[in-house]
Amino acid sequence: MTIRIAVGGIVHETNTFAQPATDLAEFRANGLYEGDEMRKLAGTNTVVGGAIDAIDGDPDLEMILTAFSHAIPGGTVTRAALDYIVDQITAGIAAAKPDAVVLDLHGALVVEGYPGGDGEVARRVREIVGPDIPIISPLDLHGNIDDVLVANTDILLPYHTYPHVDTAERGREAVELAVRMARGEINPTMRAVKLSISPPGPQQYSEFEPTISLQHIARDWETKPGVIDTSILFAFPYSDVPHNGMAVVATTDNDPALAERICEELGREIIRRHREFWPEMMTVEEAVHAAMSEPQGPVVLADYGDNPGGGSSCDGTAILWGLLDLGAQGAAVGHICDPAVAALAHEAGVGAEIEAELGGKRDNLHGAPIPVKATVLRLSNGDYVYEGPMNRGVHNTMGPTAVLACRGRHGNIVEVIVSSRRVQALDTAIFRSQGIEPTERKILAVKSSVHFRGAFTPVASRIILVNTPGLLQLDVSAFPFQHITRPLWPHEQDEPRMIKMNTPG
Repeated sequence: MTIRIAVGGIVHETNTFAQPATDLAEFRANGLYEGDEMRKLAGTNTVVGGAIDAIDGDPDLEMILTAFSHAIPGGTVTRAALDYIVDQITAGIAAAKPDAVVLDLHGALVVEGYPGGDGEVARRVREIVGPDIPIISPLDLHGNIDDVLVANTDILLPYHTYPHVDTAERGREAVELAVRMARGEINPTMRAVKLSISPPGPQQYSEFEPTISLQHIARDWETKPGVIDTSILFAFPYSDVPHNGMAVVATTDNDPALAERICEELGREIIRRHREFWPEMMTVEEAVHAAMSEPQGPVVLADYGDNPGGGSSCDGTAILWGLLDLGAQGAAVGHICDPAVAALAHEAGVGAEIEAELGGKRDNLHGAPIPVKATVLRLSNGDYVYEGPMNRGVHNTMGPTAVLACRGRHGNIVEVIVSSRRVQALDTAIFRSQGIEPTERKILAVKSSVHFRGAFTPVASRIILVNTPGLLQLDVSAFPFQHITRPLWPHEQDEPRMIKMNTPG
């Protein structure tokens, strides 16, 4: 019997404090794949890539490609963007009448009119396929899941790793579970609990505590008979929605009592250790001095507050100010998003001397523009391919890009990649694509919180997390939250609560 599996999705991590809104053009810029265009993701370390590879490798499966798109984290998604992408997905499903659906979502999607955007997507798909067709949905582990999402899916498969290096694996697992459900081999029962905890990201790194121990407990549960999956969702803190907060999701084979037990026991352990998620970070001055004092590089300075992977402007100037003013040698910044300065450099040409106000233009949260005198070292279209492990094989672009040699107050030179588009500097390809070999620099400044560790840890002599200003700054009290359900740690210091979520069956 041939099993027909539909694949589609929409992925966005929404920072509700970011501007402007994320529209369809932003999704198109990052990749909007309709129908067979989704095959471009085959072989990549992505959920859709893993799903495609799994279906292609099995002669008993038939693949139905609907639509998939993702956009870099940013402001609230427009209703028009959601409707267009989801209409392509549901139209493809309605026409094909599949036996199962693999739906790639994020978990922290917020749309105009839909605070729980992922739940709305799942609801629309469920409306098309009916109650009996399996819907398996891989999620980013930073999801803020709600009851609508849980009630309209059969299995949720959040990533287990941060950086997210298991995305293709989760895509393959989704296909495997969809097939087993369609054949009647398993009867999944999913349960979930919500925790009033919305922790900052650094200690969620897969190699840090308490994450190591918590994920070990989850993996240990998965070795028990009848347990299909046990996952932790660590929340996305910068989303002003009622369902902001961590969650535990457990799926068993027709054993709801066991799924509830898993959620409650793991949830209690997270509550017991939640304060361990609070990180220690250096100021810019401390970080630059520490990097300069290291005998060898590259020392990686992670710009926590201006991480475009969480919706920030990508034009924050705090670390660049420090490098220029404190006399750092052999430093490279990846990167500053400033389309006007990138255009000025392209107009001037390689070798030209330019003067400009660099960065700090999108809002007043990420530092002031820096007056720079610089030499244009290199120009490009900004294209690169992720080297891995995260997103390996995926193409991305920074748009028209320039590498500037900016002169500091002590005569030092800092190389700055100036882009036209926001991207997270989570990969060494950001530097290598622009003619900068990261292993040959003393200091590398990257706009990323944790994802960069996957590619940079193997080459870094030291990694320093820097407490910088911006839309992802550590102090959440700086933002005008109005819709979160309080108390929510760390907004309040109350002992966290655990709440059962509404699940089908």
